[in-house]
Amino acid sequence: MVRVLAVNLVVFAVLAELAAAAFYFVQQRELYYTRLPPPAADAPPAPAALTTFRISPYFGFARAPRLPLSAMVEPDRLQRMTQPGAAPAWLSTHSNNYGFLSAHDYPYAPAARSFIIGIFGGSVAQWFALQGAARLQAELRTAPAWRDRDIVVLNFAAGGYKQPQQLLLLNFLLAIGQRLDYAVNIDGFNEVALAGINVAAGTAAAMPSVQHMDPLAALASLPSERGRFAQLAELDDAKMRLADLRASSSPLALGWLLDSLRQRILARRIQALAQALAGGGTPRSLIELVPAESASGGIEQAAALWAQTSQLMQRSLDAQRIPYLQILQPNQYFGHKPMRADELRIAVNLQSGYRPFVEAGYPLLRAAVPQLRAAGVAVLDATALFDNDADTIYADDCCHFNQRGNDALAKLVAAAILEATQRAPASAARMEPGR
Repeated sequence: MVRVLAVNLVVFAVLAELAAAAFYFVQQRELYYTRLPPPAADAPPAPAALTTFRISPYFGFARAPRLPLSAMVEPDRLQRMTQPGAAPAWLSTHSNNYGFLSAHDYPYAPAARSFIIGIFGGSVAQWFALQGAARLQAELRTAPAWRDRDIVVLNFAAGGYKQPQQLLLLNFLLAIGQRLDYAVNIDGFNEVALAGINVAAGTAAAMPSVQHMDPLAALASLPSERGRFAQLAELDDAKMRLADLRASSSPLALGWLLDSLRQRILARRIQALAQALAGGGTPRSLIELVPAESASGGIEQAAALWAQTSQLMQRSLDAQRIPYLQILQPNQYFGHKPMRADELRIAVNLQSGYRPFVEAGYPLLRAAVPQLRAAGVAVLDATALFDNDADTIYADDCCHFNQRGNDALAKLVAAAILEATQRAPASAARMEPGR
């Protein structure tokens, strides 16, 4: 009897493992046992925190200083973004003194002969500064005049940033003495998508993203908001347990499946707690955002704000004799990129909350490009960058690119900088390092 029971248990375990392996294969299109491990950073994962964001008195919000990248991004997402290719050096990047992912604190003062390119924008620009820097430097050095230059790419972009945060940040950096030799602003998606979400939530389009600010406002609830503190404590505990599960890796497909189920349960609980904290009326908080004037017209306001702030960035930089390049970024919900089934599964979500705002807003942004050029802004419409590339480029159903996509964008940016240098000798002269 015991032997029969033991045999049945072994058979059940084998069948359960095979079923879990089959489920993994259907989900990921690869064998669980031969899968590539998530790219490993040099630093160990930091303990899970209730939030890694902090309120910034100058530009809304920022990451907490001195955080490793592993505390901000899940391993499976890092794996998608770094493909194709081996684990890159930037995986060991930490947030700096102002919360930006950078190997340098700001203001950064390099050697006199260095050439500093500052990257501004939201998360797409942030990842470009990390993933695209090497290709950008290599492409620039193909020109004889750049071959021996020490090109430094500094990241001034952050997830969730949208205009006028780039404008505010630029002027803040100039005020504290940050040297810049070239400024590149990669944006457009956040300007319409996050502004649309702002207005739908009753917040002005020009305010920082409510997706980032509302949770911080909940954390800053006044003491009279009882009950929220218990929910915050439970949310903190759930986030810590979820982080522990994500950091674990089972050698068996069945272990992966069980961990995945536990992660889903915790993720749903975290979502429910977040919704509970966001609901029940507006909490009395130390943080208050300007309300929207109306529930309509948010996209038009956002597009106009994008054009206005781009011109203001140009004027601020002109006053410092710093060349400026504005990039209207590509997005999967606007354009004609061919996609195979594997990329469609990753990149396109018909229920995406961003999609309708992109579809409505991007035509307005593109329509503003001639106006910007007439005003003297060097603006490059990159919305069709991937239209002839059938290989996988998008790493999620929002907006982000893998390494191939960032390399393609780096080539485009480098070509625009080189063309500007050759076309305008006066610009080339003021681009001399150590000027």
